Amino acid sequence: MRNKGICPKNLFLLFFGLASYLLFSSCNKTYDPVPAYTETIFPTTGVKSRVYYVIDTVYSSATSSFDVNRYYRKEVPNGTETDLTDRVVERLEIFTAIDSTDSLGNLVLDYSFSELWTQYKGETYAERTEGNVRYLPLRFPVFTNLSWNGNLYNNQSVLTYTYTNIDTTVVLNGVTYPNCVFVLQVPFRASGSPAGFYIIEYAWELFAPNIGKIARYKKRYLQNSPTDIDQTNRVFYETMVSHE
Repeated sequence: MRNKGICPKNLFLLFFGLASYLLFSSCNKTYDPVPAYTETIFPTTGVKSRVYYVIDTVYSSATSSFDVNRYYRKEVPNGTETDLTDRVVERLEIFTAIDSTDSLGNLVLDYSFSELWTQYKGETYAERTEGNVRYLPLRFPVFTNLSWNGNLYNNQSVLTYTYTNIDTTVVLNGVTYPNCVFVLQVPFRASGSPAGFYIIEYAWELFAPNIGKIARYKKRYLQNSPTDIDQTNRVFYETMVSHE
């Protein structure tokens, strides 16, 4: 028997039904709510101090080699001030101490003042000013794959930050931090062509609820020739040691 196909009337009913379904589905589509803990990953009150252990490896043109600096860095919130845009921002006093031990092998930390930072949390962005450079480490509300320009308010080139994980558990220095948010700042890229010439860049920050930033990693290695190593090469890694 010959196949008569779908008559125009039935075809119209088919498309009408499909269109109605899609319209109804889109009007009733539900979205995952913003996890409550993500609203606390940039606390501007309630934190007395944060202590990080830093391993900072930088290229020295004087020695034509990499120097490794190990030290502790402490952030201490200390009051507020009004910035140039008339906003009230939180002051962060930064102290550093060399990683050293006494004759008995006990850790000795003699902190000295290093510099003053500020931080601010708005409705759509969290801001941190380091060395007079204004960054946007976070954007709100927090969603996986949400991207923004972390250098929006400074004169540096565009740097796209992205939430790649908004609920991960990590262990740092023996302490477990649940519900952490991972911000990818520079996706990993590496090139070894031609042989002996390298380009490696990678950067990220990790935030924990009610604490703030608990880790940061930045790597930049550029070599254009066997004797031409970029003077800005650096591997910076800091992890939280304690907070209160």
